Amino acid sequence: MIQNEKKNECAVLKDKTGHPVPLTGLDIKGCIGDVFSRVTITQTYENREEKNIEAVYSFPLPYDGVLLDFTVTLDGKVRHGTVMKKSKAREVYEDAVEQGNSAAMLEKIGDGLYSMSVGNLLAGQKVEISFTYSQFNIWNGRLLRFFLPSVVAPKYGDPSKAGIDDLQAPVTSSEARNAMKCSITVTGSISKCKIECPTHKLNRTESGEGVQLSVDTFADRDFILEIRTDSAPVPYAVTGRDGRGYVSAVAMTPDFGEDVRSVPRDLDIIIDCSGSMSGQSMEQARAALSQILTRLGGNDCFNIIRFGSRVVPLFDRHSACSDESLGRARDLLEKMDADLGGTNLEDALDMAYKTHTGECPHDILLVTDGQVYENQSFYDNAVNSGCRIFTVGVGTAVSEGLLRKLSQITGGMSEFVTPNENMAEKIVRHFQRMSLPVMNSEIIWPEKPDWIWPEKNLHLFHGDTALFFAGFSGNPCGSVELRTKSSEQKFSWKTDVPETADETEISDLARMAVRRRISGRTDDEASELAVKYSLVTSLTNYILVEENADSENLSLPEMRIVPQMPKAGFGSIAAFCAAMPAAFCGGAMNSMAMPAGFMGMSMAMARNAAPKKSRVQEEPADYAPKNGLRVYFDGLVINLKEMETADVKQLFAEKTIEALDKLGLPKIASDRLRLIVSGGISERVLFIMFLNRLMQENQASFAGTAAAEFISRGFSRLSASDQTLPAEQQTQFDELFGFNVIEDEEDDE
Repeated sequence: MIQNEKKNECAVLKDKTGHPVPLTGLDIKGCIGDVFSRVTITQTYENREEKNIEAVYSFPLPYDGVLLDFTVTLDGKVRHGTVMKKSKAREVYEDAVEQGNSAAMLEKIGDGLYSMSVGNLLAGQKVEISFTYSQFNIWNGRLLRFFLPSVVAPKYGDPSKAGIDDLQAPVTSSEARNAMKCSITVTGSISKCKIECPTHKLNRTESGEGVQLSVDTFADRDFILEIRTDSAPVPYAVTGRDGRGYVSAVAMTPDFGEDVRSVPRDLDIIIDCSGSMSGQSMEQARAALSQILTRLGGNDCFNIIRFGSRVVPLFDRHSACSDESLGRARDLLEKMDADLGGTNLEDALDMAYKTHTGECPHDILLVTDGQVYENQSFYDNAVNSGCRIFTVGVGTAVSEGLLRKLSQITGGMSEFVTPNENMAEKIVRHFQRMSLPVMNSEIIWPEKPDWIWPEKNLHLFHGDTALFFAGFSGNPCGSVELRTKSSEQKFSWKTDVPETADETEISDLARMAVRRRISGRTDDEASELAVKYSLVTSLTNYILVEENADSENLSLPEMRIVPQMPKAGFGSIAAFCAAMPAAFCGGAMNSMAMPAGFMGMSMAMARNAAPKKSRVQEEPADYAPKNGLRVYFDGLVINLKEMETADVKQLFAEKTIEALDKLGLPKIASDRLRLIVSGGISERVLFIMFLNRLMQENQASFAGTAAAEFISRGFSRLSASDQTLPAEQQTQFDELFGFNVIEDEEDDE
C-alpha cells in the first residue's frame, strides 16, 4: 500500500564525543527504464563547528552497480572528480589535506561497500557530493527487484581481515539519524507493470514520463521496489560506441518449460542463528526453513546446519528424506532462535563442504543476513568445494555484496527477502533452480566478436535473466541466438541487435562492459583500464582537490566518523553488543575511537618564525648496531619537537628520507631506511612508519607538538597492509629501535 508519509526532520545530532555529525542528509534520485536503472546519490556535509574537520562515511551500494560520475559542489561551484589508481589517489588526498586544501575521495573498500572521505571541510562550510551508478535490469521469473541499500549493519569479525582500514570500518550508533530523501521514476513499458514497495510507505504520482515514487525517511533499512509483469520478460539488446569500435549487450530470460526432468540433491541447509539475526531476520529464517521442509523430495538427502559462534549440525551426515528425519527437522524449527552468538559463517560452510558423498549434485542453501567480514580465502574455499551455493538474504539491511558474490562464483543464485516480502516465493525459486540439470550456454552473435564476456559458458536457470557482452569493430546489427542444452534436451532463444547505438565516443555501455570484464582482477591491465574508462574499482578511486586560499594557516582537520543507524527490526542494543566479539565491542563499537594522540588533539597555528637550525648528533666512527641506535635519534627528536606547523607541512609534503637527513637523521639509520626501501617498500610509507615509531619511543617529547599531529594522522591513514612490513624488512626496521638505550649524559644545548 502506498501512502503519504510526513517528512522527517531532526535537530542537530551529535556523536559520542559531543561533536555535530557532519552528514546532514542523503538525497537519492533514480530512474528505472526498460534496460537500465540509473541512480544519483547526493551526500550533503556541513561543518557546524568552529574548526576544520575531516568526515569519513562508509556506506553500501548495489553489488553490480557501476559508478559512472562523481561531482562536488562547493561554494556554488560544481567540479567533476578524476579516477586515479588507489595508491596515487590516496597520496594526492593526504598531501592535499596536510597542506591545508580541501579534498574529497570515494573508494571501494569491499564488495558492495564504499567509503567517502571529505578532508578540510572548513568551519561553517557546506559541500554536496554526488555520484551516479547504473545497472542492468535482471528479472527473476516475472519479478524485477530494484534494490537500494542504505545502511550497513554491524558485522562479525575483524574489518582488517577483509582489507578494510580502521578509519573506514562502518560503525553504528543508537543516536544516529541519517535523513534520506528518495525519488524513483519508473519509465517505459515497465511503468505499466504492478509496482509495490515492501519496505516504505511512498508518495505516488503518474505522468506522461511514467510513475514517480518518493519518500522522506531515515537510512535504517534497504529500499526495495518489486515490479511484476503478467508475461515473460522480453529479451533486449543494446549497443554503444567504444572509441573506434562498439560494444553490444544482450539479455535473455530462458524458459525451459515444465518437461525438464528433476535431479535428486544432496542439500545442506545452513541457517544463521547468530545474534545479528535477532528479531525480524530470525522470523524470516524460520519461515524459510518451514518452506524448505515442505519441498524436500523422497530422492533428496539433507542436513541442517545452524551456526553462530559455534556450528551445530542436526545430523552427523546427510540423511535421506523420511518421516523420522523430517520430524526431527520440524522439532528443530520450533525451538530455533538467534542464540548462538557471533557469525562464524566460514566454519559452517567448511562443515557443509566436507559432507559431500559424490553420488548426487551437492548444493548448499544458505539463509543469513551475511553480516560478516571475510577475506579472499573464504571465496577461494567456496570455489574449490565444487558446491553450488544458493543464498537467501534476510532482513532490513542485508550484506548483499557477500551473498551475491558467494552465489555467483559457485554457480548458484541469490534471493533477498525483507519482512513484508513473500518468503515462500524465494524458496520455490531456489528449489526450481536446484532441481534442474546443469544447462551450459552458447551465444551466437551476428558476426564474430573481438571479445566476449563471460569468457566461459554461463550456467543458466529457468526464468533468470542472463547477460552477455561482446566487442566489435563495427555496429553488429542483426540476430543473436542463445543456445543451451542438458544431457537430454536442447533449447534456443533469439533477439535482434538494434541498428541504432549510443554514439558517445566512450558510451556508458562500454564502461559497464569493461567493469564486468575486469571484475575481480588485480593486474596492471585491469588497473589501467579502470583509469582509462573512469571506473571506481578495488584498484582505483575517485578524487577531487580544491585549493584553499588560507591553506598555510589551516591546522590539520579533526576526524569525524559518520555513524550508521541501527538497522530496522533488530533487537535491543544489548543484543547488538552480544552479537559482536568482545574486541569489536571494545574497539569498532566505540564509534569515535581513534588512534591514540590523534582525536581531539589541539594544534598550534602556523607562524612565520624561521625554522630553527637542525641539531645533528654524530655517531662514533666505529659504531655498531649492537650498541643501540635510539640514543642517536635525540637530535632528530629535538628538531621535530621544535618545528612550527608550516615547517611540518613542508616536511610532510616531501615524505622522503632525504628530508629526515636534513633534520638530523644519523647516517647509519638513513642507510638502513634506504636499504628497506630498496626491498620494495614505499618511501612515503616508511617515512610515516619511522616517525610514528620514533614518536612512540619518545611520547613525552612529542606531546602537544605540530609534528605529533601530522605523524598521528599519517599513520592512522595507512592501510593495514602498509602498516605490516615483510619479515626481512621488519627485522631491519626493528633493529633501528630494538636495542637498549644508552643514556646520553651530554647537556642539551
